[in-house]
Amino acid sequence: MKHAISLVDLEEYARERIAAERYPDDYHLFRPARCSVCGVVPFTLTIEYHTGSKKGDFRGVITARCSVCGAEERIFGFTGSHRKPEREETPVCRCGNTTFVVAELERIEREDGIMGFFDEGVVVGKCSECGRKRALVYTD
Repeated sequence: MKHAISLVDLEEYARERIAAERYPDDYHLFRPARCSVCGVVPFTLTIEYHTGSKKGDFRGVITARCSVCGAEERIFGFTGSHRKPEREETPVCRCGNTTFVVAELERIEREDGIMGFFDEGVVVGKCSECGRKRALVYTD
């Protein structure tokens, strides 16, 4: 791993992806993916798309394999028993690397200081070799 794990720039990138600055009164919850054994580390990912998944509105499961201990964890899921797997992909950076530091950012509507409903979100990754950031999936 050549790049230090920086969550600050990954959060800024995620906020840009969902235009968080346009919603200053809403809550923006940022959660890095963690290995239950090793903590925040790079992961190799499998993104499983389920029926009903569209560009900008992911339905499915993201599974991660820890680059340190090899443990596999489900780090994100938005699906239901009525949805079925359609295809899988393993993200690869332009540099050829397959391990990413991963995080999720959700926007929760807020009115009069009271937390409301989920509005939209993004799962982002930062390449552990070159540091390039990318949006992996969007939820709406």
